[in-house]
Amino acid sequence: MTEDARQDDDPVVRPGTPSFRCLADECGAMCCRNPYRVDLGEDEVTRLASRVDVWEVVEERAAMILMRQADDACVLLNEDLRCSAYEVRPKGCRDYPFRLEIEEGRPPRVERDLACPGFVGPPMTGSEYEALVASLSRQIGE
Repeated sequence: MTEDARQDDDPVVRPGTPSFRCLADECGAMCCRNPYRVDLGEDEVTRLASRVDVWEVVEERAAMILMRQADDACVLLNEDLRCSAYEVRPKGCRDYPFRLEIEEGRPPRVERDLACPGFVGPPMTGSEYEALVASLSRQIGE
């Protein structure tokens, strides 16, 4: 298997992985149409409440989650394929298409959603990777 082929189907992000560029106009907001469950913390519900009627977009089950439209799209997704609460969107939405995996005794590992078509940029540099890990780590504490 060539290095390029491995990077195309490897969810682990590392220096050299193609960088991310959002292709919202080209992909139809696939990130907001996937049937992912978006869990919300109290602070995220409060932030959302500053922009939308939170009880129209949040469902309370065992945890607070962002509701879905009938077609399984995120309830915050507008007809123009833009988020109606972009500035206050939840952590899971801000992080997408990345996810930080932390296991005790191991360095943090960043994974990407291979279904996202946005990994078309130049190879990620070491400093860009470190900045991504720092950004994802900072958001954990918010």
